[in-house]
Amino acid sequence: MGIQEHLWEFPSEHQLKIMGLAQHPMVDIVTDIVSRHAPDFDRDSIRCRHSGSGKYVSVTVAVRFTHKEQVEALYRDLHACEQVTMSL
Repeated sequence: MGIQEHLWEFPSEHQLKIMGLAQHPMVDIVTDIVSRHAPDFDRDSIRCRHSGSGKYVSVTVAVRFTHKEQVEALYRDLHACEQVTMSL
């Protein structure tokens, strides 16, 4: 996996949306993964939203990326996490 670096300007702040089953502590999972790659991310930016059925929850966070490798490593960890259904 690799990002198309010419489409990005660094540093850059992006909103990430991470989804998973509501039965999992998704805020804790997302906070743990994101803080490994962006320890200074704004924890006040965390927003949660449950699906209409309540089966899923999406967690949105604001992350300031400083380089390509940081973006790739974060998404790699999100994709490796079995509780994460999708990340945008």
